[in-house]
Amino acid sequence: MDTFDMKPEILFVGTYPPRKCGIATFTADLTNELTRLLTHEFDISICALDKRANTDQYNAPVTMVMDGCRLNSCIAGAEAINQNPAIKIVCIEHEFGLFGGNMGEYILAFLSLLTKPFIIRFHTVLPTPDDQRLKLVRSICLLADKVMIMTRHSHRLLVEDYGIEQNKLVIIPHGTHAIATSNKAELKNKYNLQQRKILTTFGLLSPNKGIELGIKAMAKIAAEFPDAIYVILGNTHPNLVETEGETYRESLQRLIEENNLTKNVKLVNEFIPTEQLLNYLSLTDIYLFTSKDPNQAMSGTFMYAMSAGCAVISNSFVLANEMLDEDTGIIIEAGDEDALANNAIYLLRNDAVRQEMGKKAFIRTRNTLWGTVARKHAMLFYELMKKQSPTYNNIVAL
Repeated sequence: MDTFDMKPEILFVGTYPPRKCGIATFTADLTNELTRLLTHEFDISICALDKRANTDQYNAPVTMVMDGCRLNSCIAGAEAINQNPAIKIVCIEHEFGLFGGNMGEYILAFLSLLTKPFIIRFHTVLPTPDDQRLKLVRSICLLADKVMIMTRHSHRLLVEDYGIEQNKLVIIPHGTHAIATSNKAELKNKYNLQQRKILTTFGLLSPNKGIELGIKAMAKIAAEFPDAIYVILGNTHPNLVETEGETYRESLQRLIEENNLTKNVKLVNEFIPTEQLLNYLSLTDIYLFTSKDPNQAMSGTFMYAMSAGCAVISNSFVLANEMLDEDTGIIIEAGDEDALANNAIYLLRNDAVRQEMGKKAFIRTRNTLWGTVARKHAMLFYELMKKQSPTYNNIVAL
């Protein structure tokens, strides 16, 4: 086939299932939607970031694997991409831990060798950077055609703390799923949670998630509502398992037992598939977000809970401060066990207030549905394709 007759390919670089992490889920959800949306205009493929650096465990649309923690793999990955004439745009999911070197500096070797136009998305943007982080982020932004972030706060930090030109930046929110209207009673029966008031948290477990706070608060909540149950969904973070096994999960189980909460707190040691996760969110009365990091720029779990129409009680952090107000959720100070318990009790006592809060959270996230997010990406890809060559001017803008 002649090069000009090829359907242009967009290559995403990021973690991808079966790897179990938030960015892998994000990459899969986004590329699945883009594949449906752009089936006639583009092929969507994946370069999976994986220390094992082999394709045996991956299926389509993964076409290559790169170990971001090995410099020679980053160099070889860039060369392979450059040599593929079908690839027209590269879209990179950035998190500092995905690449080796100090603060993930190996990414610069990869990016500086790329001859293809590329877009990069920062999943984390930290305030007041030191000189090394400042130079790294500025170098990445200088090399990129566009830089994506997911919140206004991250946009402001890049402009004010890192000195990035605003015309280089694009805000596209984290996507959320459209959840079909479900019968909450039927779902509670399905998961053997009949007649229970349900509080949930989900995601990979690690000490910075602050799960202890929710467990301790449940002692007070359960005294008021003996039928309440706190369902904690997710296995231990793989990096933590490598270094210390299941020590953290075992400490949570001891905390549950010490507080006589075995009937009121349930640890579900699984990486929950999306469909099952959405079911759990549909039957949730209150979603608890107890992460300890006030600078956390994004949380897919938080966005999914809002989009599912859950009433949310959250520690104060960047995304909560941007998404929640008195109508859409409750923000507490990190570590305030009494505030968490008292607000949960208030919402469980007041069904109308809790349900209205969930509806307002649902409405607040309507512009974040994956279909909408995918179309914003498509417009950005179209813009870059037109800059590359007038040959592509006839691609339909969505």
